[in-house]
Amino acid sequence: MNLPLLEFEIAPLLRTLHWTLSLAESCTGGLISHRVTNIPGSSDYYLGGINSYTNEIKHRILGVQNETLLAFGAVSEQTVREMAIGVKTLFRSDVSIAVSGIAGPSGGTPQKPVGTVWIGTATADKLTARVFHFFGDRLAIKNQSAEMALWLLLQTLLAQVNQLPETKPSFSYQPVAVNFSLNSSGNPQIHSIYWRENEVRVLSHGRQWQDESGWHALVMDIQNQVYELLYKNDGRWYCRPPREQHRVG
Repeated sequence: MNLPLLEFEIAPLLRTLHWTLSLAESCTGGLISHRVTNIPGSSDYYLGGINSYTNEIKHRILGVQNETLLAFGAVSEQTVREMAIGVKTLFRSDVSIAVSGIAGPSGGTPQKPVGTVWIGTATADKLTARVFHFFGDRLAIKNQSAEMALWLLLQTLLAQVNQLPETKPSFSYQPVAVNFSLNSSGNPQIHSIYWRENEVRVLSHGRQWQDESGWHALVMDIQNQVYELLYKNDGRWYCRPPREQHRVG
């Protein structure tokens, strides 16, 4: 059985909360909006988004301060915070997501390499921003950015409805960035994963298997924590939280 897409998990939570959503996208170029509006009836909760691909639009439409852009750059914690606040204010939504990053292949620096993406989330009482480092080509980085933005939105919504267990989705895999190469058999050899903003180095590989969801592998880090990774046919990586009961080998 295939994993449900995150946009299908988010929809009933927004309806349960009677919340509205707005989006401010830069490097994803409207990809998150595209996925959200693939859900029939998404106009119940999705108000709209701004594809703020240039600094001018970030400033003129979303209200990001020129001083912020000059001091910290478009790809920064400060900018996505102001983007998230700006689009939430503009659409008068209950929750907003903002994304700004470097999808490549050019534009990276030693301080901000290609794949660096900041994602901001704003609600009435909370404003957060997190940085991620994704891998792959331009399209892969855009897809990973959109997936992680939807995952963070899901977590924000779950925090509001955690007293209603029946509304929690059964989706237990989380999107994750994976650094890998292909071995002589054509299977991924995983070197490290980005988990909760940290790079986790893989010490050893365990059982691998294929099913309808995609290619699975168990890997262990240096602290003997086991991660179950899933590589789906759509080219995206997912991860189950570390589970001590797994044995690698």
